[in-house]
Amino acid sequence: MTFKNIGFGSYRVSNKIEEHYTALRKAITEGIDLIDTSANYADGESEILIGRVLKDMISENVISRDQITLVTKAGYIQGQNYRRAIELKKEGKLYSDTVELQDKLWHCISPEFLDDQISRQLERLGVEHIDIYLLHNPEYFLDGAKKDGVEMSEARKIYYERIKKAFIHLEKKVEEGKIKCYGISSNTFPEYADDYSFTSLEEILNISRSISENNNFKVIQLPFNLIESGAVAIKNQFSKTKTVLELASEAGLKVLINRPLNAITSKGLVRLSEFSTEPFLEKDFINQMKLVSQIEEEIINGKLTDKEIDESTIDRFKKNLNFGKTIEEDWKFFGSIEHFNDLVNQKFAPGIVIITDTVKEYIKDEDLKDLFSNYTKEIFKLLNFVSNYYKLRAAKRSGFINSVINKKLDEKFHGLTLSQKTVLLLNSVKGVSCVLVGMRKDKYVDDMIPVLGKHDITNAEEIIRNVSMEIQIAET
Repeated sequence: MTFKNIGFGSYRVSNKIEEHYTALRKAITEGIDLIDTSANYADGESEILIGRVLKDMISENVISRDQITLVTKAGYIQGQNYRRAIELKKEGKLYSDTVELQDKLWHCISPEFLDDQISRQLERLGVEHIDIYLLHNPEYFLDGAKKDGVEMSEARKIYYERIKKAFIHLEKKVEEGKIKCYGISSNTFPEYADDYSFTSLEEILNISRSISENNNFKVIQLPFNLIESGAVAIKNQFSKTKTVLELASEAGLKVLINRPLNAITSKGLVRLSEFSTEPFLEKDFINQMKLVSQIEEEIINGKLTDKEIDESTIDRFKKNLNFGKTIEEDWKFFGSIEHFNDLVNQKFAPGIVIITDTVKEYIKDEDLKDLFSNYTKEIFKLLNFVSNYYKLRAAKRSGFINSVINKKLDEKFHGLTLSQKTVLLLNSVKGVSCVLVGMRKDKYVDDMIPVLGKHDITNAEEIIRNVSMEIQIAET
């Protein structure tokens, strides 16, 4: 099993977005030969997109199937899987060992669930086999057990029994030719050994060897970046004498790294890349904020009441015509560009869609339609102001991280972008096989190609430890 050291991460990729199709094609054309996805990414749309790209490129004789290493995962019960699970529960046929974590988020790695998922995933991907099949964050069981007050040693005993059952089933899938090998993707491989949700690679290896000395447990996936450096900094294996990367290397496992450019810190998500910025003029921003608020006031207290619109429609508008007020109250407290972008996707954009759809359905007056059209344009201008404010802060943060890296980095690498330096550093660490980078845009692919196949920073671990330490100091 061979592949290059940068893989195409498909967490935010969807078949519904054509830009993602062109980005994946470009990545494969440029030499990236490992694609990582999961059943729950974009509720299956990620796998569908990958299948479409592979089908097209194979039929055009651009690539052959054996040139691509295809990685996918299962475990999450969300979206369509959740809706099916609800119906199965009503019928008394829910998959065994399902962990009902919260509304719309369950988790399962039982053999019958994995069997169902593999069949569906092969169909979505349009392939006869999956190269690497991973249990996706099985530690969710431990999260649920901790919440339920289960004693840690008992929870861990059940946890590893569940993993063993899953491994036995996946060995059968290898025999059937449905998958080539299997493994685990866990966020807690690099955690401290006494953390409740810790996943021990040592224990997983013991499980795999108890099944067969010729087992097909070949791959692990875990988070590792310049800030979350547990993979090299925390000795959590063999009575705290080895790191997870050291043990994986000794065991001959392939190690896939996720979240290389997205670090979770005490202050939220940090994006390890450069940011293109525009000037932020607070006076212009305040004027724009007042303009949006004035338009909202005009619509709610004047224009809507002047028209023959029912009360329920007016109430729907009132609940969503509050962008100006929300921004005015909170614009300095969104924390980071990453958090603000999440708010745009989760709150602001859906609110704009509700307003636009309601206008289309209920508003007939052309003048009022024009007013709403102008209003949405002004909202986008306002959001762009806020975005620029946080991008400038993020750019300052990225500049600081760059300066810390460059203190100990050979000058020949100084001209690389922060994201390129990050990926190159991670790939230069012993034990790392492939760094998975989200490349849903052509420009992200272009950014990674210059460091594809490279792993030649000799003091990578020292730099990573230093960056992690200095950022922690800066945050305190």
